[in-house]
Amino acid sequence: MARLHFGDGAALAELYARLGPHVYALCFELLQSREDAEEVLQDTFARLSSGPHLYRPELGSPRAYVYTVARNTALSRLRARKARPTSLDPALVPAERLAAHTQDLDVRSSVHTAMETLPRSDQRLLLDAFFQGLTHPEIATARSMPLGTVKTRLRRALLAMRRRLEDA
Repeated sequence: MARLHFGDGAALAELYARLGPHVYALCFELLQSREDAEEVLQDTFARLSSGPHLYRPELGSPRAYVYTVARNTALSRLRARKARPTSLDPALVPAERLAAHTQDLDVRSSVHTAMETLPRSDQRLLLDAFFQGLTHPEIATARSMPLGTVKTRLRRALLAMRRRLEDA
């Protein structure tokens, strides 16, 4: 990463040779799409090339940083994929898919209702963890809370959601 920071063009090629296959595997695992994984792999190394100054060695190894960039890029791709509207025209959608979509809407509605019964602070933690894709340490930092408190409150909130969903 230091060589990349000082403009060594061979450093990016070396980094790609060492980590490229592993980053691709991580992206494919998250995205379940060869095309998306390839694009995220390319985006990851483009970001590393254009922003080597963003790497902070005190926060982790270069390998961990590369994986973090790839993971965040893949999660952004997943969020974008989920944000795209889908057609609900029965003439355009097979009946099984329409039934699955309707069932998915019912589940979403139940989850939303169960979530509304939680305290706002617990709702924010769940949103951070499951919709923003933040790790527990990232949530603790963002919310200025001790890590143990974040873990305890997330677990308590998930158990409360489970109880409410089982009762529904």
